Amino acid sequence: MTTQCRRLFCLLALLLTAASVAPAARRNIILTLDKKEIRDLTSSGLVLIFQIEVANASSNVYSLSEYDYRVVIEGTDLFAWRTTLDQPITVEKGGQTRIALPIKIAYADVFKSIPGTEGKTKLNGYATGLMIFTDAKKRQEKVPFAFSGEFPVFKDIEVTVQPVEVKVLTVGGTEFVFSFSLRNPNDFELVLGSLDYRLDLDGKTAARGAIEGENKLAAGGEKAFRLPVMLDFFEVGKEFYAIFDKPAAACRLGLEATADSAWGPIKLSYTKDVQVQLKIAN
Repeated sequence: MTTQCRRLFCLLALLLTAASVAPAARRNIILTLDKKEIRDLTSSGLVLIFQIEVANASSNVYSLSEYDYRVVIEGTDLFAWRTTLDQPITVEKGGQTRIALPIKIAYADVFKSIPGTEGKTKLNGYATGLMIFTDAKKRQEKVPFAFSGEFPVFKDIEVTVQPVEVKVLTVGGTEFVFSFSLRNPNDFELVLGSLDYRLDLDGKTAARGAIEGENKLAAGGEKAFRLPVMLDFFEVGKEFYAIFDKPAAACRLGLEATADSAWGPIKLSYTKDVQVQLKIAN
């Protein structure tokens, strides 16, 4: 081996050794998942929000200009999304900021696209993609991310209206008891807190108010409510006598509450329309 070849061999060996021990390039932008939130949870779907901490470890100001991601549910791609920000989000040099990555999930799309998901009580998914940050010199920092999250498949509360028990009926007024029950078909507890209600009979409001306290609905559980009501026909209108003097009436029950749950607060709003019996006590 000639002297020149030996020198070339030694130089190559030195370069390979240096490459093997060289540290990985440091990223200027670091993404960290702070927390996950579920909002706008209904029987149609929800919004899964990833709250992300963005740290700028460089001496330059960077701005998030665009990002793209795909959403995978139960191992199957659901959809992909790409966004260019009209107003980039700035991260000062050596600074931090928080950004929210909201992902809207419609149950109908999941059930249609991913076999075997309908009927499940909860699903697993993740979002994976790329965030692109740009500095003042238009240099880009492309930062990959992958965040996972579990979410429930929420089902509406089942409302059942019972016959109205008319205790007293005179030309001057009535005393009656209105009863209904709520069943929670979900596999987690709901604490309704204050439950606002409105009862209409034949298009006339017969009662409205709020049921206070912790109105708990256990997972798969049911709770009954009995509301005693007194009406003065001279105050509310004499047409109510004709309504209560019939065997049945068109009933509309409106219910509203904000329920606490293991998945966060859930706004509930239901309207139940039925033909209800009016049973006069003997």
